[in-house]
Amino acid sequence: MPPKPKLSKAEKEKLKAEEDLRKAAEEEELKKRENEEKKDRRVEMTQLNAILQSNREALQNLHNERRKQMKWNRYMRCDGSPDPTNQGEINTYINLRLEDTAHDDVESVFKASELDTKLIMELNFLLEDTPPEEITDREKYLYNQIKEELQALIKKKMDSATLQLLQEATDRADSETFNLQFEHKSPDVCLSIWGNLSKNPRIKSFEFAKQGLTFEIPRVLCLSDCAIRVLDPKYDHYSPTCKSFYPRQKVKKVEAPVEEPQPEEGEEKKEEKKEEEKKEEEPEEKEKEPTTGEGNKPDLMAALAELEDGPKEEEEETEKKEEEKEEDIEEYEEPKTPEPLEWEDFEEDEDVVDLRANDIVGGVFHFDLMALPPQPKTMNKWIVTRLVDPPEIEYIDYVADSVTQMPKENQSSGNTPVQGEKRDDKPPIGIAMKLPSHVLFSEEPLIARWDYKKKYWRQDGFTDMSYDEDNRIFSFKTAYFGLFALLQDSHLNMPFQSWELRPHKTNACVLTIIAAIVEVEIEIKSYINLFPADDSSKYVSIQNKNPIVTNWLYEQMALLSSAMAFSWSKWNSEMETSDKVLFQGSEALEDEPLLEEDWGVYMATKKRCMKLRCTEFDEEFSEEYAEGTTFRSNLYHTVLTQCSEEAKERINNSSYQYVDCVEQILKATKVLTYS
Repeated sequence: MPPKPKLSKAEKEKLKAEEDLRKAAEEEELKKRENEEKKDRRVEMTQLNAILQSNREALQNLHNERRKQMKWNRYMRCDGSPDPTNQGEINTYINLRLEDTAHDDVESVFKASELDTKLIMELNFLLEDTPPEEITDREKYLYNQIKEELQALIKKKMDSATLQLLQEATDRADSETFNLQFEHKSPDVCLSIWGNLSKNPRIKSFEFAKQGLTFEIPRVLCLSDCAIRVLDPKYDHYSPTCKSFYPRQKVKKVEAPVEEPQPEEGEEKKEEKKEEEKKEEEPEEKEKEPTTGEGNKPDLMAALAELEDGPKEEEEETEKKEEEKEEDIEEYEEPKTPEPLEWEDFEEDEDVVDLRANDIVGGVFHFDLMALPPQPKTMNKWIVTRLVDPPEIEYIDYVADSVTQMPKENQSSGNTPVQGEKRDDKPPIGIAMKLPSHVLFSEEPLIARWDYKKKYWRQDGFTDMSYDEDNRIFSFKTAYFGLFALLQDSHLNMPFQSWELRPHKTNACVLTIIAAIVEVEIEIKSYINLFPADDSSKYVSIQNKNPIVTNWLYEQMALLSSAMAFSWSKWNSEMETSDKVLFQGSEALEDEPLLEEDWGVYMATKKRCMKLRCTEFDEEFSEEYAEGTTFRSNLYHTVLTQCSEEAKERINNSSYQYVDCVEQILKATKVLTYS
């Protein structure tokens, strides 16, 4: 290859100048592109923030209107229930309940406790739902105080009802075992009592069938005047009082700024004098400047020159400023990333439960040992009863020997062993309980007991724990009586293995989460107003139907909804009488659309329900029964006489929580009336 010709100095300078111009052009182009991107980002983020802010305001307005309506509804309520936020009303209500000892029977106490529970739930909702700026610290304190008073009222009244049952133990004794065996259950609580009247040492255990709980009875208890109560409320008033229930953020220590040394008073005065002298000298200098005569000519010429050249210079300066602005376009200011929060560790005994790491599942239950009060005795023609004043429940402390033999520092506080008994006479109490069907246990649960003095859950005092997963039976032995709860790891399903948010249709999607143990699929739909109010019939043209019939149907449809599909019928709106409600129904066990011939027309009244021979496509309506069917008293039994065994199994295995959810939706939408 021929050697490259050497470039002269001028050529090199020319090439260098061209390269510099090219680089400058590239940098300028890059700068322009960056500025354009900054402009676009600023516009887009401003638009996005406007949309987000608009949505936030709309959501806030919706919640504000909802809260206003709730307050108005509470104000207009005329059912005799007190306003839990009114301290005067609630104090009067509690005092009257405490003074009313004539209604301490179980049925009355259970009925009244339903209202107490609703008032507590109303206060909980207010504390959780009200924005921080709309509730004061005093109101929070007041609501929590009222909650505690209502909780204490429930406990006291349950004790009063229990005491009344124990005082009537002889009259209520079972004819076969001669012991008190009582169970009463409501949607909110279940009360079960076994009273030892016979003192039969052959009795080794007893089962509370409604509660699904079996417990052993040691010999020392079989020979004593005692009773065992199991109280199973569907709420937990204790955990929120534990200090590990709420997260505790670490408080960062802020170092105090170092103060700069202040100048002495003398120096400050000297500086002030110097500043004053300067101000006085400035006007004198201005007076020395010439204002008239020949000395002004050069200044006038300069001013004329400025006037002639001024606009050009101003334009150039303006262009330069615009270029500077264009070059110095600020980036969109994003919110600063906050520093990660630090949380305090829960430092307690290893047996103490950290409620930040564990959840109470299935509610709590009281397993109490009580003294059986003196029973009435027949002497000749007299019935003699020893009265105790004031009458109150006497709890018996019981601590198993395996615990009393431990060193004192390992024993829990608040319990003293029964004196005068041999150590072998007090073994741990065996308990076997059927776990609630509405709670999902992904692993064997843990058992804990409540320490009333220190207000926390602890796990000591339990042995021989086992779990029959197929039958959902959890067994254990306890050295103590008291308040118990089942625990499960709060983070059992974390971290997630994968997740998917899949569009379903407009305003609907399906969120699938594959966690460590379970897979969850949640269908999410947007909020739409499909819930008629009490006065909606004033604005909507509908065929009014008997509310008793429709409410019955909603309840029964919910019971059957695991195996039956329901739909509207054209005959319902054409029926002139409001006492007859018509709809379509069909067994639906496959997740596939039903065919037209699968549907049947049903008619329900206050007294009967039947499947009709006519179909949705007939030209004339007929009330004749469908072939091979007859009427029944309600929809539930009508369906059971016609459905398959598989459908019956589904219906029987339906969760009561699921049924309640369906019922609430049906009653809220009022589909039998508004369709």
